[in-house]
Amino acid sequence: MRPETGSGYNGVPPMSRIIRPDSPARMRASILESVRVTLAALDLGTHVEQRDRLAFLVLALRQLQASVEQTAEAWERRSYWVKVEQFRRAWSWVGQGAQAVGDPLLRGDAGLAQKAARALEVRLPPARPARARELAALWTGAYARLAEQTELGRKG
Repeated sequence: MRPETGSGYNGVPPMSRIIRPDSPARMRASILESVRVTLAALDLGTHVEQRDRLAFLVLALRQLQASVEQTAEAWERRSYWVKVEQFRRAWSWVGQGAQAVGDPLLRGDAGLAQKAARALEVRLPPARPARARELAALWTGAYARLAEQTELGRKG
């Protein structure tokens, strides 16, 4: 007896590939693109807008660091020790950059924070052709979120 058309072995439907549109690698690429756009607009706008952009950079870099750790932990479970160490070393600039921008920003030294942010540009991958979209909403209110997260981190 033949199984129905379209069914797999022993009548079990065939499995299809699982595609994760929200993989850590894709998320890192998207965040890096947002960081590049934010750095390009860093000098524009008022003092409050510049502070929000700098805070957005810190939050984005922290999110990148979390993604790096997520990937590294997955590789550690598979015992890819050498690959994990190389990967963490390659992305170590992310945590250092978040601290270099965030610390002076939270102390009120936006000039030093901006200088540290500019130093990140050499670490970013080459720019891809820009897509037409409104990105100003990315960093609006980011300083308030950063201050809130920092305050929560000190309490806990």
